Amino acid sequence: MVERAVEVSAWSGYRGDESPRAFILDGRRIEVRKILEQWVEEDAATRGRRRCFRVKGDDFRIHILRCQEVDGVWLHEGGADSG
Repeated sequence: MVERAVEVSAWSGYRGDESPRAFILDGRRIEVRKILEQWVEEDAATRGRRRCFRVKGDDFRIHILRCQEVDGVWLHEGGADSG
């Protein structure tokens, strides 16, 4: 799937780790209803890390959001029906 940059509203907990709360996709604000899964990816070549979240939005779709730690840019993948 293709990733594209998106604007994300995030919340930082007491540890400082950000979790997505909402994002703008195609001009529409989508609220994150539930974080279904989260993990960290590391690129062996660049040693870059991305925090990844599989979320269910208020549009009833499943989305993958990834935050690049080096520059804080959020990327979106998905939008599949949740069934």
